Amino acid sequence: MTEFPRLLIPFEDVPARAIRVPVGADPGAALAALELPPYRAIVVIHGGAGGMDAPLIDAVTRFFALSLAPFAERYRVLIADGGTRAGTMAAMGAARRAVNGTFPLVGVAPLGAVSYPGSGDADAGRAPLDEGHSHFILIEAESFGVESDLLVGLLRAAGVPGVALIVNGGSIVREEVAAHAARHNPVIAVAGSGRAADELVDPQGPLRAETPGLALEVVQLAEPSNLTATLEHLLHAAP
Repeated sequence: MTEFPRLLIPFEDVPARAIRVPVGADPGAALAALELPPYRAIVVIHGGAGGMDAPLIDAVTRFFALSLAPFAERYRVLIADGGTRAGTMAAMGAARRAVNGTFPLVGVAPLGAVSYPGSGDADAGRAPLDEGHSHFILIEAESFGVESDLLVGLLRAAGVPGVALIVNGGSIVREEVAAHAARHNPVIAVAGSGRAADELVDPQGPLRAETPGLALEVVQLAEPSNLTATLEHLLHAAP
């Protein structure tokens, strides 16, 4: 197994395990190094951060708490996202806490762009990591966007059924959607969550034109039960 430097992030409630990896690290090797508990499927979330206002973050938190979080807890699903305390990632962390989740929630982020307890960078204008996450893969880089290749690569590297979930999102998420389309990975877009996700839902929109052959499912932000049903179908997780 590839060895990566390890660290423990001392969040107040539950510490999180993390590894440091170089740019271009193999996603499968990174997953193995985290020594995660067993999981049966993977959902990789690509979502908005600073471009989401408080009411939308609250709505996404409720959506996750009524669908993805209990689904992941019931079926032992690994969830991965950008890991910071902002937008979609903060909503996922809050939803995991709301259901007292024990499923692994892995944040993937550039080390030089984030802060965490004990990092000494809390006042340096860096994005804080979200304490609702259980594990982190921290890439030795300085700016957001470099994590995209690894995050997209986790979907197949996990070796289990997987799907990408698009919630809101800006330019980086649009590029990540294109990467999934090129790999023929299944994608779910959450309509009503704004920006890239809503652009993806529009069959005549430019984002759809840029991702021909995309294997896309659409669910509504106001209907969390539809996400649960779609995940059961795509991940073959129904009992």
